[in-house]
Amino acid sequence: MSQENLDLARRGYEAFARGDLDAAIEFMHPEIEAHDPRELPDAAIYRGREAVRRDWEQTSALFEDFSIDVEKSFDRGDEVVVFLRFRGRARESNTEVEAPVAHVWTIRDGKAVRLRQFLDRAEALEAVGLSPQDAAPDS
Repeated sequence: MSQENLDLARRGYEAFARGDLDAAIEFMHPEIEAHDPRELPDAAIYRGREAVRRDWEQTSALFEDFSIDVEKSFDRGDEVVVFLRFRGRARESNTEVEAPVAHVWTIRDGKAVRLRQFLDRAEALEAVGLSPQDAAPDS
């Protein structure tokens, strides 16, 4: 099941990259719970596919050329950790933004039921019982 979970997440990111939000949220459970990184001043928890869609649309609207590049993913049974790099140019300030982040997906019965976002990749690993050594290139 774990390879299937990795494949589900990968397909979701691929859909997002081509601008197909319908396909990107297709693998989410209708009652998904998505958590912003706790460090954000207006961090929130979004419940349901439409709430997640609105959040993603709002985030994308803040940037020109917004993209998410998947760098590495890790299987932890019903959880998948994905290391990502966000890139874009802020519309208001024209500032280039690049940030390494991590997503932790909880997947049950072929649907994502929870998404936790982390600005600190080590925290994401710790959230699923992995250490930074587990994510090292030679591990």
